[in-house]
Amino acid sequence: LSSPVHLSTPPSLPVLWLFRWLCFRISTGAGLIKVRGSSCWTDRTCLWYHFETQPNPSPLSFLWHFLPRHMLSRGVDLDIFVQLYAVWLVLIPGFGPLKYLRRLGGLIQALFMFNIAISGNLSFLNHMTIIPALACLDDACWTPWRSRVAPKPGADEQRKAPTGAMLAKGTRWIVDLALVGTIAYLSMPVVKNLLQLEGRQMMNASFGAFRLVNTYGAFGNVGKERYEAIVSVSHDKRRWHELEFPCKPGSLDRRPCMCAPYHYRLDWNIWFLGFKPHQAYLQQRETWMWSFLAKILEGDELVLQLLAPEVATSKAFYPEGPEGERTIPKFIKVDMWRYRMKAPLWEILRDLYHNGTAQWWERQKGDALIPPLERNYTVLVNMLKHTSMK
Repeated sequence: LSSPVHLSTPPSLPVLWLFRWLCFRISTGAGLIKVRGSSCWTDRTCLWYHFETQPNPSPLSFLWHFLPRHMLSRGVDLDIFVQLYAVWLVLIPGFGPLKYLRRLGGLIQALFMFNIAISGNLSFLNHMTIIPALACLDDACWTPWRSRVAPKPGADEQRKAPTGAMLAKGTRWIVDLALVGTIAYLSMPVVKNLLQLEGRQMMNASFGAFRLVNTYGAFGNVGKERYEAIVSVSHDKRRWHELEFPCKPGSLDRRPCMCAPYHYRLDWNIWFLGFKPHQAYLQQRETWMWSFLAKILEGDELVLQLLAPEVATSKAFYPEGPEGERTIPKFIKVDMWRYRMKAPLWEILRDLYHNGTAQWWERQKGDALIPPLERNYTVLVNMLKHTSMK
């Protein structure tokens, strides 16, 4: 934002406005995709299910999910208000008292993203979205807390090379105007998408060869049920051992992770298999699952590192116990299970305090997604060949 040579140089005003424009686009796009998507947003019921069905719930998700439903419905109203109405405050110029409205707009957006960030593990999405909102908060907002990192230029520095200073200032303005013009041009398809001038609004779409200016949005549709793909291995096709992932739900008494802004991509991608019809998502979107299963049956160390650390020493690979010989499993399968949050966070914490353990989830057996397969089994080999040709 400012000169890397002179930290006392004021930040670039055009760049600040581009950050505010980015904040506006992100928030507006997310709000519009919701009111144009699932009816649960207009019915104010989306948050009845969202905290349970989001990709990787955190411990605090068990607090939000069990709030009274009338409060969760008001949460939907707040969501729409922040993303479609309050967001206009970030575009207000900072003249006189108007700057307080712009500060308020930036603060609302930042706090809203922080609230979402702690309610689940949505990767770095919310953390990154806070950054452009901070462009609405000028230096005066930080005066009580900040220390001056760079001294004001002295009299000698102010007298130095006025011609050079003018040249640097002019060059900077040329660069800024070129940047503004480029972003304005690249924003045209994004604005058309938001206004639905060329068809239905697209979510998380890219435009142009370099994909510099894009459109964003999430949870236009919210599922009402959570289905987990549970991967199990066996050495004899009788006793099956479930493989735990670092973050996604598995064992019923394992505490949900809190990993954001870190992104467990495998845990995130496997979540999409929970959408119905499960087989359609497996065959059309999550075809990587076949290669993943084959690598597990091969004992591939890099792939096994994507699983929870305890898997490497579990009975899945040491059927006779930790002192036994390491054995690669012969069979593998994937089943779908319907998961529900067992109890509110305050009850779980009470159980942990009194008993040292607590059950976070309850589940019910669903359909078999992939029946038991053996290494080099014809079905697995054929699917690997099929997916490699895509």
